[in-house]
Parts: sequence; C-alpha cells; structure tokens
Amino acid sequence: MNEERQIGDMYLAAALVSYGAEMVRIDKADKKHQKFVFADNTVSEIWVEAGNLHLRVVNPDIKAIENYFFSKKLVYPPSYPDTIRSIKSAIHSA
Repeated sequence: MNEERQIGDMYLAAALVSYGAEMVRIDKADKKHQKFVFADNTVSEIWVEAGNLHLRVVNPDIKAIENYFFSKKLVYPPSYPDTIRSIKSAIHSA
C-alpha cells in the first residue's frame, strides 16, 4: 500500500532521493519548516556501514533509513551532492 511520508530534514530527503525514493512535492506552507513529501514509505535498497564493511539493506522503510542517517552509518550514493543542490534549487524556486 502506498502512503505518503513527510520528512523535515533536507539532507535526509536528499539521501532518500539519491537512493531512488520518489519525492512528490515540497510542502512550503511553513517557510521555516518545509516538508519533503515522498510517495511511499520504503526504498528498494540502501547501503550502510558495519565496521569495515558496507552492507546492502533491501526494502528498508524511511524510519529505518532515518536511524542510519542520524547515526552516520548510511553510505551515500555518488549522486548525493547533486541531489542536495537540486533540492535547494526546488526550495528557492517560486
């Protein structure tokens, strides 16, 4: 079942998009606290650090990705820096 999920952190939103999550819109109702709205609550796969290894996690939900993101164990895809720039551009567009 597809259900929308909102994220308040731009850098986490960029990580999700760089892993292939579908961001459907940016809710700009509150200019200081914009929300990034995703079409679903899961991503097909992510990579995380476990000691000296990188492990593939299949079909994690966004809450699990948040935990890896904030614990600094999420491995970022090469597209991550470009995705941050794209999201910043979308925020500042009319």
